[in-house]
This record gives sequence, C-alpha cells and structure tokens, in this order.
Amino acid sequence: MPENITFKVLYEGPALSNHEMNVRDLAPALLAIGDLLEESNKILNGDKAKIAVNIKATEPGSVFINLSAVQDLIAQAASLFNSDGVNAIVNAAEILALLGFSSDGGFGVLGLLKWLKNRKIKSIIKLDTGDFHVEAEDGELRISNSKEIKLFSFLSIRKNIEAVFTPLDRTGVEKVSFLHGNIVNSITKEERDYLHAPVIDQELIDESEIEQSLQIINISFQAGGKWRFGDGNATFFAEITDKEFLEKVEQNEMAFAKDDLLKVRLNRKQFISEGSIKTDYIVIKVLDHRSALVQIKLPFKDNSVQPPNFTP
Repeated sequence: MPENITFKVLYEGPALSNHEMNVRDLAPALLAIGDLLEESNKILNGDKAKIAVNIKATEPGSVFINLSAVQDLIAQAASLFNSDGVNAIVNAAEILALLGFSSDGGFGVLGLLKWLKNRKIKSIIKLDTGDFHVEAEDGELRISNSKEIKLFSFLSIRKNIEAVFTPLDRTGVEKVSFLHGNIVNSITKEERDYLHAPVIDQELIDESEIEQSLQIINISFQAGGKWRFGDGNATFFAEITDKEFLEKVEQNEMAFAKDDLLKVRLNRKQFISEGSIKTDYIVIKVLDHRSALVQIKLPFKDNSVQPPNFTP
C-alpha cells in the first residue's frame, strides 16, 4: 500500500490579507516542493521507491495550501530485497522530517541552515554512532545525523530549498510555515538569507590540444570577441589568442569570407559546474588559411614548351 502523508503550507503577511497570491510567486515555490521531495527520495532510496506531491483543496487562512506526498514501493525493486531491505527504505514522513519541514526548528536540513546562519563549516567529523559532529567557523558545534548531512550536501536539494521560500522575497510576505500534524516549522523573512544555495566553482575535468580544420561561421573584430566555427559536426564559439594572426587581421593583411577554412591548434577545456558540463575552446595558433572560393582546375601548359610539329 502506498504511504500518503498530508502537510500544509501557510504563507503569511499583509500582502496576503485577502487570501490571494500571485500565481507567478506561488507556482514556482510549489513546484520546488515537489522537486525537493522527489530528489530527496531519489538520494535516500534510489530506485526502490518513488514519491509524488499532489495539491489538495485549499481552506481559509492567509494563503493555505494542502499538499499530500504519496510514496510507492516499486514492485520490481521490492522483489530484489528481503524484508530488511524493504524496511531500510526512508518513508515519506521521515523525508519530510529530514528536510526540516515537519520537525522542530532545530532539526533537518532547514534546522542546520538556520543554525549556521551563513557561517562556513569548519569541519564535519563522523562519530562512532554514525552521526556527524559539525563545527562552524566560530567553533560552535552541533550533532547531525547521516541522512540529514547527506541531503545537505547535494546542490539540487539546496537549490530547491531556496526556491521553496522565494515568496519571502516579495514585499508583504513575512513568513512561510509548514504544518504536519501538531508540528509547525516556520521561516521568517529575516531567516530567508540563511537558505541561499552555495555558489559552486566550476571544476576542470578534461583538457586537450589538437590540430583541426575549422570553417568560419561568424567573425568578431572586437577585442576579446569570440569567433564562431564549425567542425563539420557542430558549431561553437572560440577565443583566438594567436597574437601574430590577430595583428595581421587588425592591419588588414588577411581577408576572410564566410565558410573560409582555418587550420588551427585548438585547446579544448571541459568543466563541470552545478551538474552540467561546459566546454571552452581557444584557438592558440592559426596554422593555415584557405579560401572557401572553389576554383576549377584548368589544364594550363607552360608557354616555354613548344607544341609538337604536325606534318600535313
């Protein structure tokens, strides 16, 4: 049987006194709640269970939204596990608590963020109990369980938590509360700044240098501008750092047309940033230039060679 838990979201503030809220503010926050629970379920349960968040009828309040999280054990996956494996599944109620939406203000990912108050984490040490000792940069300590730390470490979780509370950025929205049973956990406008996802620096994962012929698609004559090339398979923008080549271009010693070919030494760098791969191209040396104009090869002969004598 699927597990069905119901929880509520309450948006409060003078801007909501008529019990109405702009859909452009509300819809992204509700979608983020769904994404947050689905992503958390995926991180904690893998493919053993799936979860969906449904909206139910609203009731009087400021802006009061009833939501339900329905979690299903996937039948095919369940057959691969014994009873211990099935029991190890983190259920929907626990996921909600681990995120901090159905627990007191000091527990879950929300509790950890509110405790940190934008301080950097100095160290995280695993204890014999399986929990973690978290030390803030000023030396303050707290204990967090392993599932809480696991969710806290995923950028997708942090980004969705930030998105859930975006209505607090609007004038007149002062508080967002989550209600599950008798538990109420609230985030105020003043606490909103504690929930921003970190900015992750891009990481270089691959770099290579090759000689390649490229076709010119677009030319940029601005300093630092990127030219657009095609390699017969795809098009991309590339910076040219060959000073000798650029000087010739600037002094009009070289003329170009669309579809001309350049044989170049090309540097390609691949980075990963926030889960996506980004590729940068740099032309470090232009080795040859070939015009795209096609010239028919005619059978010219050397004038110095005398034609043979024909006897009539």
